[in-house]
Amino acid sequence: MNHPGRSRRRLLINAALFGAAGITGRLASAAREIPSLPREALKLEPPVITPMMFGAKADGKSDDAKAFNDMYAYMRSTTSRTVFLRGRRYCANGSIYACDVSTIGEGATLISSVNGDGTSCAFEWGGSDTFVTGLVFDLSNHGKTTMHGILNARDNAFNQRFFGNRVMARTTEPSKLQSNIFGLWVLGTGLNGLYVLDNQFEQCSYGVQVNNQDGLEKSVRKKPLGEPSQHIHIRGNTCIDATIGVNTPHIMCSNVVIEGNTITPQHLHLDLPLNVAHVTELVVYGNTVTSNTASANGTLHIEDASGAVTVSANVITALAANNGIQFGVDPSVSHDARPAMRAVIMANHVQGSITHGETVGILLPDPGTTNTTVTGNYVAGFAQGINAVATSTVFGNTIANCPAPLRLSKDSAAAQNVVK
Repeated sequence: MNHPGRSRRRLLINAALFGAAGITGRLASAAREIPSLPREALKLEPPVITPMMFGAKADGKSDDAKAFNDMYAYMRSTTSRTVFLRGRRYCANGSIYACDVSTIGEGATLISSVNGDGTSCAFEWGGSDTFVTGLVFDLSNHGKTTMHGILNARDNAFNQRFFGNRVMARTTEPSKLQSNIFGLWVLGTGLNGLYVLDNQFEQCSYGVQVNNQDGLEKSVRKKPLGEPSQHIHIRGNTCIDATIGVNTPHIMCSNVVIEGNTITPQHLHLDLPLNVAHVTELVVYGNTVTSNTASANGTLHIEDASGAVTVSANVITALAANNGIQFGVDPSVSHDARPAMRAVIMANHVQGSITHGETVGILLPDPGTTNTTVTGNYVAGFAQGINAVATSTVFGNTIANCPAPLRLSKDSAAAQNVVK
């Protein structure tokens, strides 16, 4: 017969694992915290593990970095790989290594104060079947070197989840145009299932980045960084002074979904608020994206995309001299092979504020972007409404307050577009 206390603990842990982003309350005090139990007993029936069991003060002032690292190191030696932070306030004056362990914050705050001159990140997590949820990251970098805030560098991991968290960056680079400590940065390759859901990122500049670049001077075509990744889902995140990007040159990601995110600049400069490059089978749906920096890159920028690509129902706003949606398949500096393309850009609302110069509402800039359909979009407030260099089908769009509404290749088909 199961002991009532043990059954209760199992119920609490299961509820936390499957409760997604709604985890905010503290778990009942019935879950015992007994660090003096024999090691073998802990493995057979682990209690709810917290940082306080390893010496954390949780007073919002004392340095609890060692207690956190001791806790995660201990958990990696057990079969129970989940820790609970009990909604407390912790300080960490150094990097925390949390890989291969899941973290349930229960509304906790982790105040990280680190030095980028000698530290690569504030908090490192990742590993198959691991997650981080219900945690507020309050990040500061007191060095001169920009750095990662939350880092995931695990290769060949599956089912990783980062959901229901808040990430704030407190410090900026010397120009004060962007943060000097970033949000969630994913370097791992060969991933199968990465879910970044319902988080809030503030003043991080780079809020969510899945980025496998190895620099332009290295021949990564001869020595790739790793295996391709698949099933990347970035959904429902709020980004204030923070961007979203997926950029995997020479490796390629497949089955990428970027849906329902809001990206808004307030104090920092956002050049590429939503940037996707080197992916295949891509959906960009229902996002609200705003840029505030003069640039030729585009507010929603997609390049070197292949397979079935759908860009729909997004609200795109360029507050400065920038393009709205910029979509192409040429590999640019990566020199990747040109992929096949079947793309639909439809039902987007694209609003600009500069009607002179080179601003374009929807731009298909390279001759490789063929078999693309542009339909049902509303485009307003750019020098050019829709510009397609390659052969495309452009129909049923509404174009307002654009001196040059349509500039299409001679082989493109255009019909039933409304110009105001």
